[in-house]
Amino acid sequence: MNYMEQSRREQLYHSLLDDDNLLLWLLHPTTDTDIYWNQIMQEDTEKKEAIDELKTIIKGMRIVEEGLSEEAKRAIWHKIETTIKEKKKSFRLPYPLRYAAVLFLVATGSYYFYTTQKHGTDKKINYQSLIANSAAIDQTSGDITLILANRKKIEIDESNADLRLNINGRMSVNGKLIESDNPAGKPETNLLQLVIPYGKTGSLELGDGTKIWLNSGSRVIYPPVFAGGRREIFIDGEAYLEVVRNEKLPFFVKTDMLEIRVLGTSFNISGYQNDDHQSIVLVEGSVSIKEILEQTTRTLKPNQKYLLEKQNHTTNIQEVDIIDYTCWKNGFLFFKNEKLSNVLKKVERNYNVKLIYDASAIDRTAVSGKFDLKGDIKKTLRIISITAPITYEFQNEGIKINVKP
Repeated sequence: MNYMEQSRREQLYHSLLDDDNLLLWLLHPTTDTDIYWNQIMQEDTEKKEAIDELKTIIKGMRIVEEGLSEEAKRAIWHKIETTIKEKKKSFRLPYPLRYAAVLFLVATGSYYFYTTQKHGTDKKINYQSLIANSAAIDQTSGDITLILANRKKIEIDESNADLRLNINGRMSVNGKLIESDNPAGKPETNLLQLVIPYGKTGSLELGDGTKIWLNSGSRVIYPPVFAGGRREIFIDGEAYLEVVRNEKLPFFVKTDMLEIRVLGTSFNISGYQNDDHQSIVLVEGSVSIKEILEQTTRTLKPNQKYLLEKQNHTTNIQEVDIIDYTCWKNGFLFFKNEKLSNVLKKVERNYNVKLIYDASAIDRTAVSGKFDLKGDIKKTLRIISITAPITYEFQNEGIKINVKP
């Protein structure tokens, strides 16, 4: 390998190791990120070879913090460059061993900067790991659950939960003050999780006055108090937010694929990880949306909808009637030429029922209509069967949906 090829190869590895999204995929792969990175590897054989090597190396290694601050990266790369210069004077390790050493420095450097700078404003939180390490909860059944920082669970046996945090981080549930393990004034490391199962809804008022309504099958991760010059929460599912304006303390909402930056804004976000798309509908104010994998940013205006299609990774913005996307707060579902599979997913979540169907046949059908969720499931299915060519049959294991020939 000549000098130019060697230099180019080193630059490739540097760029890959500097990509937090690649490291997150290697450590916590999902169906969507598998599709994205496999496509990249198919298009670039040299990059595929490098990623395959990194895959092999990283197996069995424990990376403490995937997101590194710029200061951490500079310090780590300084060590790497020093090591490479010293190796040139003596001998060069084979590439897998050389970059195992690089990843070791990344891992140890991550731990150092995580422990010494954990109160900084640039610390990235691994929400996926937090969800995976929390107590297992079946969102298709059970009670609304609040998970405290020590993983203790508080179950709320009601169809709706109203949680409120005061400015000191004290919490009440449906008007009753509860004791938590999160002392007032602690930074954003003591994160709480509110999990809403199928068939139920919930609302949350944060200490800054921001209000969040959560739809069925949703989860929000949030701190008892905001600290570090940043307000940040994570959502898996659907939520409507009214964010209190504070220009000195911007508000960030994250999903597994998007980061939304707002000041004072009302908007709806649908970010279920098992859906084929994620969307944001802006009611008032403005939001800036960054797609994490592509690092592209778009800005929304009121009455606009941002849509990210996961399969082909395309996005678009269009004018919409916001009532169609926010009426679930009042117990209604509205669809306009929507894929039947998407409609049935929402019916499952909102009624907490099991629907059995052939996805390939269902996806050839579209549905339009408005459904009252306060009504009986039979009535909703009857209305759907009027607008779409389906039949339904109640069985012991669930409700069988068939498409008419």
